[in-house]
Amino acid sequence: MPCKPEQATRTVTLQTDQKLVSTELHLQACKAGRMQFALGELKIPLESKAEALLESWRLANLAALKAQQSQSVTQPREVNRKSPMLGIQTRVKTDQHQAQWAWFIVDNTIYQLGVYGEPDDKKLAEIADTYFSGIEWP
Repeated sequence: MPCKPEQATRTVTLQTDQKLVSTELHLQACKAGRMQFALGELKIPLESKAEALLESWRLANLAALKAQQSQSVTQPREVNRKSPMLGIQTRVKTDQHQAQWAWFIVDNTIYQLGVYGEPDDKKLAEIADTYFSGIEWP
């Protein structure tokens, strides 16, 4: 991370396949300049489908910013050149916020990378790409 993160752990409940799933979320976040950076880890319960849980988390992030799905763009994302692992990336921009997230599933964990900034920050996409590409996975 580009700054010293604060850490938190909490139980979250997400709606997947018409049922509620509770699991632990470990989050690290920090602020550098006008941007916030985050790294989240969500354990996948045995009875849950990873892809459904990831999609539920993605939608929860949009809701937290009061953004509609139509205000976002989601596409596949490769972790980095050193790893063939694929995930998804979502960009959203509202009148109050701009954010980019990337999610990856590794074993029984969903990882989320996030960069948050002001809606007028033209460098957020470039900074998010650098942050996302710089992560090295085991």
